Amino acid sequence: MAFYGFSNGASRHTRNLASVAWVIYYPSDELIISGRRCLGPATNNVAEYQAAIGLMTEALSSGILQLIIHLDSQLVVSQLNGIYSICDPTLLRLFRRIRLLERSFTYICFCYVPRRFNTVIDSLANLCWICIYRINHLQLNFYCVLYIVN
Repeated sequence: MAFYGFSNGASRHTRNLASVAWVIYYPSDELIISGRRCLGPATNNVAEYQAAIGLMTEALSSGILQLIIHLDSQLVVSQLNGIYSICDPTLLRLFRRIRLLERSFTYICFCYVPRRFNTVIDSLANLCWICIYRINHLQLNFYCVLYIVN
């Protein structure tokens, strides 16, 4: 019985911040796990890989050994399925980490899903990004006030 996972990475190059989110569903479409993490500075592709790693790690820690992962990055799915090669050393390191995690699953599959069908997880990743942006922005304003007062 394979579980369904959806992951997404959100990156804003103008703010140099990224975040990831994932969810896991029972085969009966019942949500069982959701997670998110703030990455800080990262490209969108790094965020997509980190989202898949977070999803896989969470699944393994919950005892899930059969997983179908849906991602909205066609590039990352094609790389994970061996269709495209990887030249970037950072992405290659993350790719190898996923390959190590794959060994713990009895069944794993990576599928592309268009972003318009991945709205829940896309919203979670963007919400996490908005939170870290606001926190960083508030800290920046706080430091400016401290500097002016002193």
